Amino acid sequence: MTEEFFNVRYHEIWQDKSVPVWILQNYAQQAAAIDAKTFSLGWEDFPQGVAWVLTKISFRLTGKISSVQKIKVKTWHVSSDKIYSRRDFIIYDEYGAEVAKAVSKWLILDLAKHRIIRTPQFLLEKKDCALKFAMQEIERPAPAKFSAEPVMQTVITSRLEDLDLNGHVNNVHFTSWALEGVPPLIWETKTLEYISTDFKSELKAGEIITVKTYDNLDGSFWHELVKQSDSKVAAVAFSKWI
Repeated sequence: MTEEFFNVRYHEIWQDKSVPVWILQNYAQQAAAIDAKTFSLGWEDFPQGVAWVLTKISFRLTGKISSVQKIKVKTWHVSSDKIYSRRDFIIYDEYGAEVAKAVSKWLILDLAKHRIIRTPQFLLEKKDCALKFAMQEIERPAPAKFSAEPVMQTVITSRLEDLDLNGHVNNVHFTSWALEGVPPLIWETKTLEYISTDFKSELKAGEIITVKTYDNLDGSFWHELVKQSDSKVAAVAFSKWI
């Protein structure tokens, strides 16, 4: 388990004076990299072209960070099977109050060959990772797209500054782009309670993505990120508002 502290910066505070979920995801990603390094599976420890790849992350927002302050991110490797590893997070404000919980799923990938690498045996046997879950994921309704047209379609072009060290769009942007499709009235009158993002394929700079948002008519939405080049889905997200 790792506990990392981060200083919230002014440019990370959103228009409602809170720190948005995609910034919290950035902090979580940094803490995860630091913790992985403690058991020699950080990005520096892999051969060139091999990396951890995030396949899913879910956030439940339980509080709010509303100023420049020092926050704490606690993260731990929960468990692994032959392919996937689960990592959980809890985020606290400077007063020790919990503001978010998260669950994530990762695999190790040979990026050049697009081949999954099996989880190292020592990680499968790692006993001190069997800690409690940060949270249980909520049951998501079936995607509304099968019965309705999108309520919004937003077009985004990926940029060089969106790329990570592997040359792919960083996972944080998938989450922020999904939320671009939320109708303005929801942003203005509701609070994001939960968001879960499934990553389907990588994106590079200069790709055009259409964010299609479907209303479940119960305070929740499905968001589909579709690549213009081949019409493939790059990610699917589910958001719930209260």
